[in-house]
Amino acid sequence: MNGRRASERLEKDAPLFRAEAVAEQQDRWLGTVLLVPRISHVLWTGVATFLVAGVIGLVGFGEYTRKSRLQGSLVPEGGLIQVMAPQPGVLTKVSVTEGKKVVRGAALAVLSIERRSETMGETQGEVVRALRARRDALVKERDRHIALFDGQDGARQRRMQGMNAALEHLQVEFELQHSRVDLSRNALDRQRALRQRNLVTEETLRSAEEEALDQALALQTLERQRSTLDLEKLDIEVAHEEAPFRRDLQLSEIDRSVAALDQEIAEAEAAREIVIAAPQSGTVTALQASAGSSAGPDMPLMTLVPEDSYLEARLYGPSSAIGFVRPGQRAMIRYEAYPYQKFGLYEGVVASVSRSTIGHLELAAAGISTVTDSGSEPVYRVTVRLAAQSATAYGEDAPLQPGMTLSADIVIETRRIYQWILDPLYSLTGEGKA
Repeated sequence: MNGRRASERLEKDAPLFRAEAVAEQQDRWLGTVLLVPRISHVLWTGVATFLVAGVIGLVGFGEYTRKSRLQGSLVPEGGLIQVMAPQPGVLTKVSVTEGKKVVRGAALAVLSIERRSETMGETQGEVVRALRARRDALVKERDRHIALFDGQDGARQRRMQGMNAALEHLQVEFELQHSRVDLSRNALDRQRALRQRNLVTEETLRSAEEEALDQALALQTLERQRSTLDLEKLDIEVAHEEAPFRRDLQLSEIDRSVAALDQEIAEAEAAREIVIAAPQSGTVTALQASAGSSAGPDMPLMTLVPEDSYLEARLYGPSSAIGFVRPGQRAMIRYEAYPYQKFGLYEGVVASVSRSTIGHLELAAAGISTVTDSGSEPVYRVTVRLAAQSATAYGEDAPLQPGMTLSADIVIETRRIYQWILDPLYSLTGEGKA
């Protein structure tokens, strides 16, 4: 009972509102405080939102292309032909100039390899002069033989004509003598008949017999003369038929001697000087040879660009740079002669990738000193087929030249940025590319 009264008394004494609420109502006349944001805060918030959205969009939709940059130079499809001296010597003549077109076998230069002695001077020159003198003597002897054979042939023809004329006269005389023999025999027969009738003396008969014998003997003499002339004519005919063979035999012996001397002269000349000929038709470039300069097997005299050959880019890179380079990939080429900042990039397609390493000699020939930082990493060759054989400079097509150095970016692959970011995770889980 007492407790209820106490609680009722406390409730009657307690205020209706809390002290905090009453204090708040006392400051109401000041109004409500409003915090107005600054314009810069809104701007920065918008910029931050835009940047975040841009980064998200870039990561989600942006792409990154992986490239491999290689260095190289332009060469013809069949390669450049370096012309070198076969052995050490001195160039006495250079027959070509820079940019001249030559055909296969054309003389490019003459290399002197003459040796000198204190007593004879140019030893090979003396040998060549002696051999040429012997050759000239043989040529003159051949000419004399030809003149002799021609004279003998003319003499035989004249003898043959005289022989035929003599045989014709002898034939006429033989026929006349044959008639005389017949007449003498008829006269002898008449004298014998008269002698039997004692109409003529014995001496007259003997005279007739002697006359008949003389005429018969004269006929035999003419017969022997005709046989002798026939034999002589036959000898002349045989000699006339054999003359060309004898002529060819003797002349061929002289010709063989001349040919042997020509070979000796050629060998002596080869030991004295060498004519350096073009191994293939093409255009002369990188001419370093000049008359009077030394030459050797390790010194390129000039370079030949094969005729009607297309240029291709040969790139060189270390194994770390070409691991993912494959035929068919696109290449963006920068020619040092035409800066890409002004003349742009040029396209090409990877045609082949070497499976073996490249030596330093090929790199030096391509005008590339090194393609690696250490210089010891293996180097491989990448061949790129050009989309155009010229570069556009100031609105005109400028033909590309062999030997031009360049660099090229090989397009390996293009992927979205988030795929590159997640690629390590995929490689860890073994799921491959995203």
